[in-house]
Amino acid sequence: MNQMIPAARPLIGDQERAAVDAVLASGMIAQGPQVAAFEEEFAAELTAGRGCVAVNSGTSGLHLGLLAAGIGAGDEVIVPSFTFAATANSVVLAGARPVFADIDPETFCLDPAAVEAAITERTRAIMPVHLYGHPADMTALGQIAGRHGLLLLEDAAQAHGASWQRSRWARSARLRCSRCIRPRT
Repeated sequence: MNQMIPAARPLIGDQERAAVDAVLASGMIAQGPQVAAFEEEFAAELTAGRGCVAVNSGTSGLHLGLLAAGIGAGDEVIVPSFTFAATANSVVLAGARPVFADIDPETFCLDPAAVEAAITERTRAIMPVHLYGHPADMTALGQIAGRHGLLLLEDAAQAHGASWQRSRWARSARLRCSRCIRPRT
């Protein structure tokens, strides 16, 4: 017998069905009051009041963040060597070049020493990924970014509510991208 055992199963009850039906009945399935309410609630609960913009995917969020930061052709962005493809893909979509740095085998997040070694005169940003709910070492990465005048742009797609040194959100990052769907397998 070959039965798949899912890592997680969505719990969809009457309340969730009613919410979906309300959105469908409104005719506003891409934007509208439910999306605005989600952005406000997410910002209030998880970003200490910083702004929140809902987009269709984590890739789009990272891409928009890179564009907003002015990163493009000729720039390099340091990304972890172990992550979902969207992290590096967003850098390429912005016209920049991803530079892969090794990870810490304990956390699976960017190794600060590897980041320091990967910095060149073309490096504009460091993009740590908080993988599997484990935050990257934001203290060390923030110090490295500060010393070299680099932007720190976080991929937090798998780390809603995660904290670093008792703070839910790193204060050193200019941008944090999250996604609200389960990881793809």
